[in-house]
Amino acid sequence: MRSRSYDTIIIGAGGMGSATAYHLAKSGADVLVLEQFQRGHPFGSSHGETRIIRFFYDKPFYTELMKTAYAEWRDLESVSGKSLLFITGSVGIGAKGNPYGRATRQSLDAAGVESEWWDAAQLTKRFPQFRLTGNMEILYQKDTGFLRAAECVSTHLQLAEQHGAEIKEETKVTNIDWQTDVPTVRTENSQFRGRKVIVTAGAWAGTLLAELDLPLTVTKQQVCYYQPTDGKRFQPDRFPVFTEVTPDGEFIYAVPAFGEHGLKIARHGRGQIISPDTPERTPDANYIAHIDAYVQERLPELGKATHAEVCLYTETPDEDFIIDAHPRCPDLLIAAGFSGHGFKFCALVGRIMSELVRNRKTGFDIHPFRIDREHKISSGIPRLQS
Repeated sequence: MRSRSYDTIIIGAGGMGSATAYHLAKSGADVLVLEQFQRGHPFGSSHGETRIIRFFYDKPFYTELMKTAYAEWRDLESVSGKSLLFITGSVGIGAKGNPYGRATRQSLDAAGVESEWWDAAQLTKRFPQFRLTGNMEILYQKDTGFLRAAECVSTHLQLAEQHGAEIKEETKVTNIDWQTDVPTVRTENSQFRGRKVIVTAGAWAGTLLAELDLPLTVTKQQVCYYQPTDGKRFQPDRFPVFTEVTPDGEFIYAVPAFGEHGLKIARHGRGQIISPDTPERTPDANYIAHIDAYVQERLPELGKATHAEVCLYTETPDEDFIIDAHPRCPDLLIAAGFSGHGFKFCALVGRIMSELVRNRKTGFDIHPFRIDREHKISSGIPRLQS
């Protein structure tokens, strides 16, 4: 079996792997990326037109990290000459005094990020597409927007290749031997040695690192798309990203109309636990009907869903990431468990992983993402998908 050595081997070419490959290749490292499918495949968590980018979080350390994440995305745009990040502003809707809204406002205030409380009249004056009921409050934040998700992944990979990275598609990793002097990654037909190995394999990370028994759960998530009769009213220049914590605790999020399928609306979390290797990727009729019912009440101009897709979350119990070294092999690094809200951090995570490879440390505070933290069940405050 043939073998070749690299400075760094990256397993998985999705959002995190592609960004890591770019940052490492740009630094001069000899990088190999192994992807079990084709680049841009629809079987994981990084495909599709858009992902939300935002400052607002109920955990302040994410808001602080986002200050640099925005800058990294703008730098990628500058280097590539592509438009990847679009600012729309956002409204967060919830019952008056809801815990998520209050915690989010506190995080924004602590980070010095501007936001405003609106009432229903202010919302419908600015965005008359909405229909509100009951005693609601709205948190407006002007810097929220969306990323062109698939294009971001493609751009990172293209730039990585321009800096000399080698990307092997349709090359499934079967084993990582980290107990040798130099970690060895095996596929069905080859093996590769890497002074550093990085696992950015999304839903497959738990299988590749089975000896660690990482607390990762893979769930099926679904998104619905709408094509309103008057599409101009829902374009990014006239309609915001929005979120809503419903009275029964659901977390709904939406992205303005963009790309082929139109406006995107989905429910964060509450997905069915599945194996990432299942071929089942069919949206559920009951789920679509549920989102249609919500849309009829909140955004009646949208009508019924015209398209739906499936993606995967890889969730940790506390919905915080895992970014750390293997506890028994400092040359094997892990970026996993992004829990449906990680894409906005890809450009920054790529930089962080590059720093960990080159310096064994990073200047960013990643202690909440350690493998050995105490994993607790989520407090029940819903989080927002990326």
